[in-house]
Amino acid sequence: MTTALVPTELLDEARSGSVGALERLLESIWPDAYRIAYSIVRDRAAAEDAAQESCATIYRSIATLRTAGAFRVWFYHIVAREALRQTRSSASQTASAAEQVTPDRESRLDVSRALKSLSPDLRAAVVLHYYAELTSKEIGGILGVAAATVRFRLMLARRCLKPLLSEPLPPASSQCTKESL
Repeated sequence: MTTALVPTELLDEARSGSVGALERLLESIWPDAYRIAYSIVRDRAAAEDAAQESCATIYRSIATLRTAGAFRVWFYHIVAREALRQTRSSASQTASAAEQVTPDRESRLDVSRALKSLSPDLRAAVVLHYYAELTSKEIGGILGVAAATVRFRLMLARRCLKPLLSEPLPPASSQCTKESL
């Protein structure tokens, strides 16, 4: 994970106003920002927009970060919030043209398609837990929910993903949400 390897000295320089350090910091975190955003929004253009907006937010707000040790969770909070905003924005624009994911033999074990079947809230919890390796408390802080809610969302997501990622293939269904369980 790149963000875990960001040197404290670089963060301290960026926090104190060094434009060069801030540019190096943004360059080093860009791959993670894009990867996390894409994992949530499932669209390359929207992920790029979310990652860019996240980097712009970090650029504007790095001086407000209290300690270098808080950067990792702060960073994921910004990226996840922006990715969820992008998801909600695009969902409202394309609600009438919602596509059905019809799994076939090749996609049975396709994690990407399985994640796409989750609601944005469930997908964000899964991505932050399994990809970013954050705790439920950290994820709760990022998403603005209790740690218990995060654990509940992870449990729901596992229930939704299990039939999609195992044999035999279940019948095609629409998006998996808390209400559909």
